[in-house]
Amino acid sequence: MSIQLDSDFESDDRARAQIDAAVSHLLRDATGVARDHAVEAIVELVRDIASRPPGLDMASRQPPLSGVAYKDYVIDAYRRDVDRWRATIRRSNGKKIRIAFPPSVRDDATTTADAITAEKAIEFARRAIDMGEVI
Repeated sequence: MSIQLDSDFESDDRARAQIDAAVSHLLRDATGVARDHAVEAIVELVRDIASRPPGLDMASRQPPLSGVAYKDYVIDAYRRDVDRWRATIRRSNGKKIRIAFPPSVRDDATTTADAITAEKAIEFARRAIDMGEVI
């Protein structure tokens, strides 16, 4: 994945139009809980950018862990708040996931406990997979 930064927008309206296009792209196929998670991730991204000291660029910040492959699953970590990370688990083939408790079938599952780091959230997700909490 390559990131192209264009810090010389023609106008504020042009910058807003690019943001609109990017958000629309990220939400284009998302529905239900997946859409809610995508919106949370976008809002968190905006908050993260707004809290950066001036001059801090994309290359100098640590991105959240996403797309971590584990067995037949893909795990994405996201930050809910300061030192509060969760992970979303989905099947790599796109099939639905069975959740042991409460019993349900969904597109994805989210870890129920907050972790202090993205790595810990990924670890919690792996443990849930290993323990059969998601099938």
